[in-house]
Amino acid sequence: MRNQEMLTDGEESVQLIDEIGELKEILREVSKKLTRIETRVKREAIAAASKSVESPSAVSAKKAVDLSAEEVLQIYEDLRLKAKSGDEEYVRKKLLSMSATDLNLMCCELGMPPSSKNPSRRKMFELIIGRIKQSLMLSRHIDRQTI
Repeated sequence: MRNQEMLTDGEESVQLIDEIGELKEILREVSKKLTRIETRVKREAIAAASKSVESPSAVSAKKAVDLSAEEVLQIYEDLRLKAKSGDEEYVRKKLLSMSATDLNLMCCELGMPPSSKNPSRRKMFELIIGRIKQSLMLSRHIDRQTI
């Protein structure tokens, strides 16, 4: 009797393991389907939001496209003077408020060609901050007005 009970227990264990495997496969399929649905919903929500509301960067880009090379250089000089006086927070806020087009123009005017066709705002921001710091270090003992 004990051998028959063991076989039955062994067979039952195998059946349970098979059922667990089947359930795991079903859960994987459900997870894949949920992920697919979630991705579609997110895409639709983003598309709907971008159609209904203009992004702040698009609005600022429309406003700031009018800047000329001379105006960009004047802004740079203002930022350099503010940084020299110790107001680095103002410099960062001003650069963050500028559009990508203006940042790109400023980089080009300062002799820093973009490393790619569409450089990131962060990269341009870092390049300009670096150029301001470089200018401050080089002009520490030089009066720009006399040159």
